[in-house]
Formats: sequence, C-alpha cells, structure tokens
Amino acid sequence: MKKLSIITASVLAAAAVLTGCNDSSSSVTSVDSSAEIKLDTGSAADSSSEEETAPTYKSIKLMTCGDSITDGFWLEGGYRKFLCDKLEENGLSQYVDFVGSKKGGECYDNEHEGYTGWSIDRIEESITGSRMGVSNILPKRIEKFQPDVVTLMIGTNDILSNYELDTAGDRLSALIDAMLEKMPEGSVLFLATLPDMDATNNTYIDKDTFTVEYMDKCISDYNYMVKGLVDKKKQEGKNIRLADVSTVLVKSDLYDGVHPSEEGYKKLADFWYDTITAYMAE
Repeated sequence: MKKLSIITASVLAAAAVLTGCNDSSSSVTSVDSSAEIKLDTGSAADSSSEEETAPTYKSIKLMTCGDSITDGFWLEGGYRKFLCDKLEENGLSQYVDFVGSKKGGECYDNEHEGYTGWSIDRIEESITGSRMGVSNILPKRIEKFQPDVVTLMIGTNDILSNYELDTAGDRLSALIDAMLEKMPEGSVLFLATLPDMDATNNTYIDKDTFTVEYMDKCISDYNYMVKGLVDKKKQEGKNIRLADVSTVLVKSDLYDGVHPSEEGYKKLADFWYDTITAYMAE
C-alpha cells in the first residue's frame, strides 16, 4: 500500500510540474504529496496498537464441581462439553486443563467433579430419600488435584429434598471454607447461584411439597443467601467470586423442570466461558 501511495504521489507531483509549465497559477501545485503516506503510517500504527491490546491468557487447571448439572444429566457432558468446544473453537483449549476424578462427555478434556443427586452434606432421610453429600469429597479432590480455578454449583438437591433450608447457608459456608483451605495460593473459587426450577413439571419435583410459588421462593431465598455469603467471605479476605447463573437460564430453558435442555446447557457454557476467560485475561 505504501508503494502504491508513493507512486500516486509522484504522479500527482509530476502533473503539478507539467501544469505549472503552462499555468504558473494552477492550484495543483498545492497538493501535499505526503498526505497519503501519512494515512498509511497511521493505519500501520492502528494495527500495531490492536496487537498490543490483544488479551494474553494465563494457563489454568480448572475443576468444575457440583451436582447433576455439572455432571451432565440426560446430556452426557452437559455444559462442560459445550464449554470445551468453545475453548477449542477460539484457540484457548491449550490454556485450560480440566481436572477431577470423574470423566464424562465427548470433548477434549472431560474430567470433572459433578455428582448426580448429591446435596451439600449427606442427607439421611427426606421427601426424596437419602442423599450423599459433596462436603465429604470435594475438599479431598481439591487437595489432590490443586486446581487454580474451582467452579461450584450446588444446592439444587437440598431444595428438591426440602431439607432444612433455613440452615443451608451454614452448610454451604462450611463447605466453602473446607474447599478454600485446600486450594493453592492465588487460586479462586467461583460460587454459583442456582437457576430456576419449574414446579409445574413433577418429574423430580414433589407436587405435594412444592407449589410454583413455594419453589420460586426457595430458589430466590437460596440465591440471596449465596450472594450474601460471597460478600461475607470476601470481607474475610477469601478469594471467592460470585457466578450469577440465575441471570442466564429461565424456566423455558429446562428439559425436565430441573435440568437444562440442550440450549440451556449451551447458555451455561457461554456463561462459564465468559467468566473463566475473563479471569484468565486478568
């Protein structure tokens, strides 16, 4: 482009000389032959500036933790599959090493810590029967794999079991402390709110316990507690951040009233992609 600009400038200059021979008052002689070259130089500078401002990413070990939504219930791999696909498509898979003791989903790295049907703590008996608790296992997995980034989506099954929801915050707080204690220095925990559940679908939601209004209140109260808990832990100097998943999914994004549809899982993948890559670019 610069060569063409120089040629153009030379032609204009020559034309000015020739015209000047016939008419010394011609305005062509006022042409600034350097104008086009200056424009090209500016374009090069802009290009250089864009390269300088392009984000750089730090490599991380990522542990995705939670219940069936992390595990990928009904759709193997769930949002993790689509998250992996998006990282690959954007050339970032080389920076993200998923870690965990479980594997699931056809993607470049399918390790995770998602446990279908599990609650925060072990539940001996409830309207849905007994449940295993992630508090017995996640701190051990963190100690073993030493992730840089941990995502945690948990509490759906506590609500489905209608299990002592007034003390769910205490159970979650204890779990977070135990997990953070085992995480390496400089690592971060992203604590997620919960998406809506649709009590008009009784595949997994007990119709004798949950009206639409009561289920909506349970989700709202739990998410309010999660946000307050994140603020409290931050004030204590803990490296924890809020991941507000409740802003991503609506009831029409659900497959069975509880778990996301394929499009819902894709929305979750987009949310986690934006959250994680923003952290990697800090």
